[in-house]
Amino acid sequence: MAGGGWSAAYQRRYEEARRRGEPSPFADPPAPAAAPPAAAPVLERPGGRHCWVQGPPEDPGPFPGLLLAWRRDGTGWLGRVAYVLLDEEQRPVLVDTWVAAEHLRPTGGPRR
Repeated sequence: MAGGGWSAAYQRRYEEARRRGEPSPFADPPAPAAAPPAAAPVLERPGGRHCWVQGPPEDPGPFPGLLLAWRRDGTGWLGRVAYVLLDEEQRPVLVDTWVAAEHLRPTGGPRR
């Protein structure tokens, strides 16, 4: 990021996400619940699992991503994923954010 600023494409995606009521990728996560539910999904391998991420409406993907963690909020399950989008100049931008479970799919590859 030349000059320490965001690209115009990333800024636009950030502003659109905020208008849709999605949390900022820079916001502190909500405080954890006292105890996780008994049926909470558990990552099968340390270090995450590969997945497909449905992107924003202007660039829906899907994009290959890495599922890092699960959490539950008042609306359902969210997965913390890291994936890459390209900005207007086709430079990679790493996205690390919480995504609703319905926007995530397994890669379909073999499980180890």
